[in-house]
Amino acid sequence: MVQHRQSDSPRVRQSALSALRGGGLRVTGPRELVLDFLIRNHGPFTIDEIRGRLHRKRCNRVTIYRCIAVFERLKLVRRCDFGDDKSRYEYIGERHHHHIICRRCRRVEDIDVCIVDSLSKVVAARGYTDISHNLEFFGICPACQSSRPPRRR
Repeated sequence: MVQHRQSDSPRVRQSALSALRGGGLRVTGPRELVLDFLIRNHGPFTIDEIRGRLHRKRCNRVTIYRCIAVFERLKLVRRCDFGDDKSRYEYIGERHHHHIICRRCRRVEDIDVCIVDSLSKVVAARGYTDISHNLEFFGICPACQSSRPPRRR
């Protein structure tokens, strides 16, 4: 999976911590740890990937699930579905984007253009609020196209 560094400026971190406090929640050690990880590392990541990358410091799987649920409710992270029955999460921040996922090697790349935003305005004009969307593309990456398919035994 390709991962790009998210801006780890103090402003981004402080904004996220303010969102926690604004949601009436305490800033706990595990919440800070998971949030800092997601801000510094562009995923998206499964819960187990987050846990593995944190080296299980002060966070067991249940704690990470609880942190992610809080972050998702506050719209700090979004859930990504890549069609493999695994939920992945990434820090939203100020950068809205989508992904292209290789069906063979599972490589993930960002697509920074979102043409769906104009459709969201159409939906809002119909009276809907709290609008969100999820759009992912799937294909075969250039590296997998140039390699030979695996032999069947």
